[in-house]
Amino acid sequence: MAKPWGHPGSGGVGRPPLMSQTRREVITMTLRSVWKGSLGFGLVNVPVKLYGSIEEQTIHFNQLHKVCGKRIQMPRFCSFCETQVASEDIQKGYAIAKDQYIMLEEGEMASLPVKSLKAIEVLEFIEASLVDVRQYDTPYFVSPEVGGGKAFALLLKGMEQVGKVAVAKLAMREREHLCTVRPFGKVLLLQTLHWADELRDSQQVETDLPDVSERELELASQLIKAMVGKGDLSQYEDEYRKAVVALIEAKVAGTVIQVQPVEESKPTEDVMAGLLASIEAMKAA
Repeated sequence: MAKPWGHPGSGGVGRPPLMSQTRREVITMTLRSVWKGSLGFGLVNVPVKLYGSIEEQTIHFNQLHKVCGKRIQMPRFCSFCETQVASEDIQKGYAIAKDQYIMLEEGEMASLPVKSLKAIEVLEFIEASLVDVRQYDTPYFVSPEVGGGKAFALLLKGMEQVGKVAVAKLAMREREHLCTVRPFGKVLLLQTLHWADELRDSQQVETDLPDVSERELELASQLIKAMVGKGDLSQYEDEYRKAVVALIEAKVAGTVIQVQPVEESKPTEDVMAGLLASIEAMKAA
């Protein structure tokens, strides 16, 4: 019986590709659009495509049976017919009562009387600062289709000149999204937004904060100023992912892993002393 990776004696034959190899393969692939339609502002329509603008580097794990190390299967199963169900035999349904559903056909969903199904509909142009930071969700690149370059360029350069972002609607992946559109180099960056009624009120978790002295506030401000950086976020790496990859490589090599408890940070009791020590450490650095 074959042993899963990480089991004693599994060896290193036929080892799976590590993250760095997978990343190189992904980078060489041509970007594929995730949505095609038009971008409309006023009476001007621009044929465009949407592309994913981020490439998540999350390490994905499979669920295995501890006893034999085999992968756990999750087949689609109909308990009424007592049979597995193929993807093409699955239909959407909305529950209206217990065990009662309204069946929805794909054609019915695709023909809904909603403009945003086939078009990114610009509603208005606003100051970017007016968007609640909690609303921002997933970013996408917007690129012009053949024949839409001139109108696309005018929209992009016009937005740069006016200094506003567009608020628009887009229907994608079975839901309508509110979104912003802004210039991003030679393309537009579309970011889907959470709807206003999806945002939770921070008052639900607010607590009464203690008073602070002017001296404490002065030290806190001094430490913050000492830690001001250049804003180059490319200098930071995913340390957790790197550690997981190193762990996988060690287990592939047959190294016995010694589990070490992680020490939790304790609350600072003397805040003033902590601030002063931090400031001195920053100066030394």
